Amino acid sequence: MLTIKSVPQATIIPLRHSVLRAGQPIESCYYEEDNREECFHLAALIDKQLVSIASFYLESHPNLDTAPKSGSDSAWRLRGMATDPEFQGKGYGAELLREGLRICREKGAQVLWCNARTTAAPFYSKLNFDIKGEEFVIEGIGPHYFMSYTFQ
Repeated sequence: MLTIKSVPQATIIPLRHSVLRAGQPIESCYYEEDNREECFHLAALIDKQLVSIASFYLESHPNLDTAPKSGSDSAWRLRGMATDPEFQGKGYGAELLREGLRICREKGAQVLWCNARTTAAPFYSKLNFDIKGEEFVIEGIGPHYFMSYTFQ
């Protein structure tokens, strides 16, 4: 049975490293944003086995077309989303992201954005994220798209 819950940073680092930063030092898996007070990390588990992770941060982006609502935290960032390769394509990552969207909406989000690996862009598109602009390369990681989800 799939369980999605908020977890401490230490829980997500091994999967973040093996999927997103394989071959790089483990230190590359610690993001400055992880320590922000409003940050939250989600994990999807199947019978206590970690299968998917994501981190969410209150963070604006200069290319967003949304203006903040008065008194709300309007722009959130998704970062470090990863699913164990043995569990990819089973819908676990999508369920985890839907829960993250729900929580961000509760926190007043108008938009959730990410720098999506080009190979992951179809996954995000199926969940109503839009590609904004041209493909770009993040040094040492590879090609990406800036993508965003607008809350209705």
